[in-house]
Amino acid sequence: MTRRHLLAWAALIALLTAGCGVRPSGVITGGPAPTEPAGGVRLYFLAGSSLTPVLRPTRRPLWPAQTLALLQQGPTGDERAADLTSEVPLGLDPLTVTTDASGNVDVVVSADVTTLSAAAVDQIVCTVRDALSAAGPVTLTSGAATRGPRTCPLTG
Repeated sequence: MTRRHLLAWAALIALLTAGCGVRPSGVITGGPAPTEPAGGVRLYFLAGSSLTPVLRPTRRPLWPAQTLALLQQGPTGDERAADLTSEVPLGLDPLTVTTDASGNVDVVVSADVTTLSAAAVDQIVCTVRDALSAAGPVTLTSGAATRGPRTCPLTG
């Protein structure tokens, strides 16, 4: 190889290894990552007056607000046949689920949280805890009203 060929190869290698021009930036944060236990998401329904976890199969990971939307739809036919019920009403429509630096979770919904039963609040709190894999307390917020902070009464 001649010196000219070596310089051409060196220039080509330098050009290829120079990068694509993307400049570094600061950390860009988004909402909580979608999570799910193996095989689906865990929702909490009632067997009598006791909270009962149910693994609901899903085709893909769900965001916490999507998991709450499933909870709000209530038990499936098979779950109802197993005598599972829910006190979580339709129309909550979670607007946001956020976690602060201390691990506290805030769920903002469109319905008045002061009208929710204690069992409905526990269903929501436990479902959010598992959707986020978080141990921090959960506060439900709607307008100026809040419920919580609460932790799930079940270990998990």
